[in-house]
Amino acid sequence: MYQRNTEPFSGPNLSASQQFITITAIILAILAVMAFSPRRDTSKVVPGIACSVLSEAEIGAVIGTPVQLLPTTGNVCRYVATSSESERSVIVVAHRVDAPQPHLTYSVAVVEPQRDPGTAENERARLVALVPRGGNLAQK
Repeated sequence: MYQRNTEPFSGPNLSASQQFITITAIILAILAVMAFSPRRDTSKVVPGIACSVLSEAEIGAVIGTPVQLLPTTGNVCRYVATSSESERSVIVVAHRVDAPQPHLTYSVAVVEPQRDPGTAENERARLVALVPRGGNLAQK
């Protein structure tokens, strides 16, 4: 019958200097991979996210304050002002149209809690003009 080995497993017996060299090599390899990997620029349009047709830099230039994209599922993007003085935000919603030729339509809204609605509408029109021609705009 099968006889079970009851001795505990002991790995290879490396000296302290060999362990140090091994650990150092692993850490250096990880740092090299991180140093040479491309940087993620959050201000760029994110491929694969449907409503990311406008970059943070473009939106910030139109509304006059830096903005940041909040976490999103991809169909509703909310860009909020990063300055503490402004409560402004821009919402971009992507609508998938399953027509004979499927495409996306976008609606853009500028949330303007302190200013008049005319300014928000003007900024919305400027943002709509920035949407690439491939995407149709739903009127909102």
